[in-house]
Amino acid sequence: MIAPPSSVGFQPLSVAFTCGDPSRVQMPIANLLAAFPPSPLLKLTDPEAADLRVELLPDAIYHFYRRGEDSALVAFRIPVKKLQALPRKLLRLLEHVAAFSNLLQLRPPTEALSSVLEVEFLQLETPASRSVAAEVSPLVRNEQGQVQIQAGRNLAIALKNNAPTPVHVYAIALDERQYSVDLVYPYQPDLPARLRPSETLLIGSGPRYLLQMQLPEGLDMAVDRFKIWVSGSSMQPGVMVMPPLGQRLEPASEDPYGAGSRLDRDIRLAILGKSGNTPLPAFVEDPWWCLEQAVQIVA
Repeated sequence: MIAPPSSVGFQPLSVAFTCGDPSRVQMPIANLLAAFPPSPLLKLTDPEAADLRVELLPDAIYHFYRRGEDSALVAFRIPVKKLQALPRKLLRLLEHVAAFSNLLQLRPPTEALSSVLEVEFLQLETPASRSVAAEVSPLVRNEQGQVQIQAGRNLAIALKNNAPTPVHVYAIALDERQYSVDLVYPYQPDLPARLRPSETLLIGSGPRYLLQMQLPEGLDMAVDRFKIWVSGSSMQPGVMVMPPLGQRLEPASEDPYGAGSRLDRDIRLAILGKSGNTPLPAFVEDPWWCLEQAVQIVA
């Protein structure tokens, strides 16, 4: 498997390691760099050029800093019984950050399907039942274009296929505080996500599946980012799911092909750093598009 040229490119996350007192860290930086496994998602560099800096501290503590920031993005304590396990544990954490960032930043190469899908973010007032349709109301947007909803209320996402042919739609929610990704639609990875011509869909309409928006403890405002994907071909959406950073991230798949669609392969290239070594289908023959919407949750 190799990483061939893709219509959607990304740069590996550049990472540097620093420490204040080399005598009090688990492993000297030189030894850590020598033992660090290669990764298509990461590039080791100098602290001045790094997108992410990892500071080694006493007591097996590691702080991650974004470029130009003084407050740590996250802090971990990584005790190991065998020192040779440390580079791989750090690798998994850093690859998680890189994969999340690549997925969040992934954009379609063209606007080929931009007019296919009508999308509206709404507030669910009354969930649907077997005999009664769901009731929804509009949501306001702030000056930044973020949809605003009160904590504890249910979000609903209305979709309509305007194309003369069926399309496949997928929705995910990305939490930048925890670096986690949840699958919003289809409700389970193995459920169909096909939308027929002129068909409408109300994600989170109930009664079984609801999108209740909650605030993390101690906060009075938070932002979640939703991405809606549309493709003429199906994909395996479970590959996008990620737990919060620090929880064990089992690779959803090492398969670089998935369902074989252009969307599936481009997403796998972004989160695995590699794709199949056979030619990807021409974009004009297998297009995809996505829409991103920030949802501000307020107390």
